[in-house]
Amino acid sequence: MSKFALLLSALFLIFGLSACTSKTQMEVKDSGSKDVSDLLRILIQKEKEINELNQKLEDCNNSKVKK
Repeated sequence: MSKFALLLSALFLIFGLSACTSKTQMEVKDSGSKDVSDLLRILIQKEKEINELNQKLEDCNNSKVKK
């Protein structure tokens, strides 16, 4: 009976640890994709800002040329 209890405990421990490992791997994968999404959002925002500044420079240059 003690061998059976030991086997049962060992199986429970193995399945429990593998479930924790799988959950951790999924969390790491999800956090990586969230980080990429955040970086892409920041990149898009910065590109918009750069485009706005380029437009202002162009407008300023055009107004100086006209004068």
